[in-house]
Amino acid sequence: MISALKEQLAIDLNAVKENFEQEENVVTILTPNLLKRRNIDDDLLLFMACFGKAAVAAVRPELEPFMTDYIANMDGFRCFDMPLNILEQELKKHGAVISEIEEFYLPDRREIQPVNPAFEFEILEGEAIKKLYGDHRFHMALGYSQESDRRDMLAVVAYKKGEILGVAAASNDTDDIWQIGIDVVPESQQHHVATDLVRIISKEVLKRKRIPYYGTAWSNIASKRVAMNAGYKPVWVELKAMRI
Repeated sequence: MISALKEQLAIDLNAVKENFEQEENVVTILTPNLLKRRNIDDDLLLFMACFGKAAVAAVRPELEPFMTDYIANMDGFRCFDMPLNILEQELKKHGAVISEIEEFYLPDRREIQPVNPAFEFEILEGEAIKKLYGDHRFHMALGYSQESDRRDMLAVVAYKKGEILGVAAASNDTDDIWQIGIDVVPESQQHHVATDLVRIISKEVLKRKRIPYYGTAWSNIASKRVAMNAGYKPVWVELKAMRI
């Protein structure tokens, strides 16, 4: 799975897979690519990723000289570390700001335990997911779309006494790599509903011979706990910057 994600990130960043496995950081030029993940905005000024060794930073041409110098002598992970004020000052000159710093996880098949949930659940696929779109409590899980290129492919809904406790869903970031999203109602957050839903949908994605992955904000401790309790492990980080 890690190899497949490195290949995909290389496409996203106009790089090659081997760039992530070397010691020296790399700067590339952002270019349009129909094979990139569908959740990547076309208007990025900077998109940087690291799997633990070198950082690869894809930039617009006007940012290339600065970025080449900025990350030249850093450890890869330090490119995402505080303080980021020097990077922020340069981005400001181009009318841009850091828009996201995220951590991404992949499942360890050995760690995804069988589920015996304390709730009823329903698995929905494709057009059947539309029945959830009238309920707007689950934007962290659902994209609320069946018409766009990036759409909800699969959803698992948890119920208790007929009431929805939470939803886990998978979107087709590529045809073969699906991102997991999870959202539960507040009263369910302390009862492992999120963890069990992520386990269930991960197994369903794997059954369909797709790769599930899980992303969370750098600072979202609760979401990180869900990922790790569900059998996921941190694999890479991303930083994005956009014009305001």
